[in-house]
Amino acid sequence: MQVSRYFRPLLILASIMLMITSFLFPLGKASAEVINHEKYQLDWSYSAQYGKDIRTELLKNASGQIAYCLTYGLHSPNGQDLPEKGKTDDIVYRVLLNGYPQKSPEQLGVSNWQEAHYSTQLAIWNALGQLSVSELKHHNANIEKAAKAIIYAADHSQDTQDITMNVIPAEQQKATLKGEFFETNLYVVESNAKNGSFKVQTNNAPSGVKIVNENGEAKDQFGLGEKFRILIPKNTKTGEFSLKVASNLNKLQAIAYKGTETIQDATVLLERNEEKVSADLAVNWEALGSLQVKKVGDNNEALKGAVFEVFNTNNESVGTITTGEDGTAALSNLAIGTYTVKEVKAPEGHVLNPNPQTIEIKTGETATIQLKNETVKGNIEIKKVSDSGKVLTGVEFTVFKEDGKAVTKVVTDKNGVAKVSGLTYGKYYFQESKGLDGYLLNKTKYPFEIKEHNKTLTFEVQNQQVKGNVQLLKVDQDGEKKLEGAVFILADEKGKQISEHKTDKNGLIKIDNLTFGKYQFIEKASPNGYILVKEPIPFSITENGKTIELVAKNNQIKGSLEITKVDVADGNNKLPNAEFTIYNEQGQEVVKGKTNEEGIAKFEKLPYGKYTYKETFAPEGYLINEETFSFEIKEDGQIIKHVVEDKKIEGILEITKVDVADGNNKLPNAEFTIYNEQGQEVVKGKTNEEGIAKFEKLPYGKYTYKETFAPEGYLINEETFSFEIKEDGEIIKHTVQDKKKEVPPTPETPQPEQPTKPQPEKPQPEQVIEKPVPTPEKPQQIEKQPEQPKEQPKKATETLPTTGGKQENPIYVWIGVACIVLAGAFYALRLRKKHN
Repeated sequence: MQVSRYFRPLLILASIMLMITSFLFPLGKASAEVINHEKYQLDWSYSAQYGKDIRTELLKNASGQIAYCLTYGLHSPNGQDLPEKGKTDDIVYRVLLNGYPQKSPEQLGVSNWQEAHYSTQLAIWNALGQLSVSELKHHNANIEKAAKAIIYAADHSQDTQDITMNVIPAEQQKATLKGEFFETNLYVVESNAKNGSFKVQTNNAPSGVKIVNENGEAKDQFGLGEKFRILIPKNTKTGEFSLKVASNLNKLQAIAYKGTETIQDATVLLERNEEKVSADLAVNWEALGSLQVKKVGDNNEALKGAVFEVFNTNNESVGTITTGEDGTAALSNLAIGTYTVKEVKAPEGHVLNPNPQTIEIKTGETATIQLKNETVKGNIEIKKVSDSGKVLTGVEFTVFKEDGKAVTKVVTDKNGVAKVSGLTYGKYYFQESKGLDGYLLNKTKYPFEIKEHNKTLTFEVQNQQVKGNVQLLKVDQDGEKKLEGAVFILADEKGKQISEHKTDKNGLIKIDNLTFGKYQFIEKASPNGYILVKEPIPFSITENGKTIELVAKNNQIKGSLEITKVDVADGNNKLPNAEFTIYNEQGQEVVKGKTNEEGIAKFEKLPYGKYTYKETFAPEGYLINEETFSFEIKEDGQIIKHVVEDKKIEGILEITKVDVADGNNKLPNAEFTIYNEQGQEVVKGKTNEEGIAKFEKLPYGKYTYKETFAPEGYLINEETFSFEIKEDGEIIKHTVQDKKKEVPPTPETPQPEQPTKPQPEKPQPEQVIEKPVPTPEKPQQIEKQPEQPKEQPKKATETLPTTGGKQENPIYVWIGVACIVLAGAFYALRLRKKHN
């Protein structure tokens, strides 16, 4: 297309003005890249999607770095200056990291750089979804394998183009004292950058703070990978400050360059740098020291238990400490500075020291002071009087330590007072060591304790007339059980009542301070269940303070229980060996006993009270009586008589009579007779239309039975069967088999008009029955199987042997064979006549 000659001068003028403007007002620097391509021969993969071989070219930027196409189907750039448009996708970045030239042809498993480049380009287009390597038809196996390996590595990579930086540890660090400095732990700058450097910036740090590397060298700038720590001078007061890490980091990134409508976008791995600044990191430290207080007594002995409170310069309490066995108390972790130590509790037996002490605490050091306490001392004053209040002069007292060691002696003055001064802290007692004529010596120990400084303790001690005590113990006749509730009258020797008393839960009556004289106890009411004692119990008071101990015994009311055990159906039938157990009112077992041959169980000497009893073992053949019976012993010698009835155990025998050849054929009118263990007949019965004979209300025991009359047409079963009734309501079921009487078979009369093939007579089932081997009897029961004896007769359910012998008679077999032979001969004769 040619430009009109009229516009050509205008275009030239516009171009000149544009050039002048660009020189006067230069544009800002634009990021762009010249991309060139080099062709190489390849036809290694075919795409059915595009219907052609996939081809590419080797792209390089102006610096000779390899670039890759991002848009399949457009022309490769060749000398064009393509503008930068930022980073491409991370998936393309990961393909480039795992492809050529980051990985050599050998690492990719290909023969040369062309195959490595081609494989990488296919992986990029695959990552961008522009084609699928798996769907291509590959003419070069190396290409397919390498491209898939690159894709796999990229898909399983977490690499990112973003530059990251973290300082570890990020949490606040507490510096600890080591030598002349407080030291933090080592900090590590972690980054995915290829290389870089960083500086540590502090904020409000005290003077003298150092930033050092792992070897202790102070530095302003650190290389990526170096560790650092913070050092704070020892004499710096407790405090904290913050720091941050500022870094300049470099990393490979996949930079994309924008093509045109016909020219592909391209990407190149280039190293780019970024500046990163960490979040604030906090550091603190505590400049601490300790103090120790040593507490001693008058003789410089260590004192345990002194309590001190420690205050700082602001008069704030920072701790309370107590001295131990060695007399020392310590307080650690105090910030350096001046403190005041004040005693708030003195050691036991010592006077509180009211004077506070100051002490200077230095970093890492322990300051020590020693304080002394005075021992607590006190006095006692004893006043001696009679029981009527009269002042007594000349009575001697001895003061003892708690352990019994004598300290001093003192005598009452004309005012009846004895004084002891200067007793040191501790526990004591005093005792009258010498009395006055006409008075009893007071042997009482009077304990006291000196625990307040300069305090005087006062006591008044009396001398008394002779007085005594009495203690009456009320027990049963065995002397073991203490009896509560017995009422006694205390009377003088003439029987005049003085007072009335009742024994307590321990069976005791205690009366104190009875004056000298003779007395007696008279029982007014006995304890419940015991016999009253009518004789008085005399005693005398002759020694001061002595307790007279008396014991009064009561015989317990006892009675008897007599139980007669009878049959419920026959009261005259007394039952021996029935066991009864008697229980007290609390349900505890008292005694067991069995009825004798007369059916009587006697329980004698049962103490007063309420009881229950029950049968715990029934006589053989009887059901146990489950009822609980009550009775009460209220009078001495009482005999209570009870009669208890038991019901016999009864069971049922059910015999089913069947045909030995057909168990479903039930046989009526079979008679059975039952015998007891002595062989005596008990009962007879016949089977009904269902072939069942039932014998009810058979008492407990062992029995036998046998068939005494067979059904018509059957042989009687000679066997004797056994059974046993052991449980009430038990049903024992037996099945007894009978065999039909033998009838000889009759041969058929031949009919000449209608010849038939003779049929041999089938042998009867009875002919092949053998006598069963005896097995232990196991009777059938409705509820519970009875216990099997070691040896029992044969089961009634087994096939019974033929009456009259142990084996079948062989004549019947021969008769059958003869009939078959005759029938066969007759049949052959007829056939012969027919043929003639």
